Amino acid sequence: MLFASPTISLLVKPPAGQEFSELYILGPNHTFENTPFNIKANVTYSVYLGVVNNMGSSCYYTCFVKVANETESLPDATLGTPSSLPALYEFNTLLSDGGTWEVPLTFQVNELTFADEMSQLSSITINGIEFPVNQISAWNSDNAGYYYNLFVELWIFNSTLGISQYHNRFVNLNLNMTQ
Repeated sequence: MLFASPTISLLVKPPAGQEFSELYILGPNHTFENTPFNIKANVTYSVYLGVVNNMGSSCYYTCFVKVANETESLPDATLGTPSSLPALYEFNTLLSDGGTWEVPLTFQVNELTFADEMSQLSSITINGIEFPVNQISAWNSDNAGYYYNLFVELWIFNSTLGISQYHNRFVNLNLNMTQ
């Protein structure tokens, strides 16, 4: 039996570990501290976006950056569905199993107006590219602010179907627009 065990291990494979992907946003110092929250117009904010592949093989990932006001839907983790909002920016990467990919994500609110307890976010620049958003947020009296969400959805390429699919992972920056 002692000599047979190496041969048996070639024929009988132990169960593989759980396959998963990680998606994260870190602040400018590569920590969770100092992630942007109180946002002013015409100021550039930086974070780091990262993906870790623990799927057991190389994977092609797409990260979609989206913006929502406080009342618009974020992805639904229970149903595993993405937000219906359009993607403003996308990152693509091929990542080997066990690999980590990280990239700077910068954003700047360009056109931001306040009137009648409403704020209007007209455009945002993401990694140097300006996008119209035309989002309106009402004053949130419970939390004393005008809140928006800058969030990133993780999609993965399904080679069997030949399409990218939402991978039921997203990260969200809750942003309070200030004057």
